[in-house]
Amino acid sequence: MDTGQPVPEPISVELSCGLGVLQVIRTDLKGYFQFVLGAGPQGNMDLSAADDSPVAGGGSGRNGMGLGSGRPGAFGNLTGCELRVSVDGFQTSVRPIVSPPELETIDVGTFHLARIAGVEGSAISVTSMLVPAGARKEFEKGESDARNSKLKPATEHFQKAVAEYDNYAAAWNELGRMYAAGRDVDEARQAFAKAIAADPKYILPYVNLANLQLQTHEYTNAIDTAGKALALNPGVDLANYLQAVAYFKLDRLDDAEKSARQVENDPNQNLPQVHALLADIFLRKQDFHAAAGEMRAYLKQSPKSPLAADIKKKLAQIEAPAAPAGGDSKVSSAQP
Repeated sequence: MDTGQPVPEPISVELSCGLGVLQVIRTDLKGYFQFVLGAGPQGNMDLSAADDSPVAGGGSGRNGMGLGSGRPGAFGNLTGCELRVSVDGFQTSVRPIVSPPELETIDVGTFHLARIAGVEGSAISVTSMLVPAGARKEFEKGESDARNSKLKPATEHFQKAVAEYDNYAAAWNELGRMYAAGRDVDEARQAFAKAIAADPKYILPYVNLANLQLQTHEYTNAIDTAGKALALNPGVDLANYLQAVAYFKLDRLDDAEKSARQVENDPNQNLPQVHALLADIFLRKQDFHAAAGEMRAYLKQSPKSPLAADIKKKLAQIEAPAAPAGGDSKVSSAQP
């Protein structure tokens, strides 16, 4: 942190090469992180880091990245790739990898998070700076269990954390996520509401609550809740995306396009789904040229995603010689 203290909550660290995100992990509560390439799902539980997209490679090293053999950008030579730390309310920190590929470990040093002037909200709660040791320990145990898909024990640890420190906004937020994962919608709502009450400028519970409302088809409420996150920080891409989906579900296509464009125009965005959503918006508007452009952008950014095959099929339909330039089309809109 810009205060000189380590981050009091887990934050994401992204390893990318060009448009491709190779791996995303989370820090522990002391700010440490480690990429172990070639080990499949990460085993660095002592660092409380989560591996969201395991990839192939080789080697390992604490607070660094192991290098294996292979093509450049596929963990043989990471020169030219970069690490990115993006936390809502803080300036994005990007560090290129310049160490030679023959090293087994790359120590990337320390990232410093600096607040963005004039932005009220933050993805790190001020209450996390005041947590008693016992509650913090329960939070760490909950994080570890959640990372290993142990829903029930994770829930119990987060419950103990908030029982010891009722204003622990981050723990209430994680507890809400556990309830939502267990389909306990009412408990999840209450937990997110507790997180917001404990720290009204904490962005994450607003985003998670908006996502829950979207899943339960409360589209107007989702728009309002995501709007509260955007009032704290207009640059929260996920909040803009959730608003765009909710507008789309309500057939408010112009509003959906406006919110989706906010995401698309962010040079740091990592939501390829926004291109698929924009493609569906343009299909519904019968703008096939614009829809095709968004489909190509999606396939370029996320060529191996579960949606890729369906989008390729739609793109082929649009580009077929008999495809109409306007009017009715047989190309159907997919669910975003």
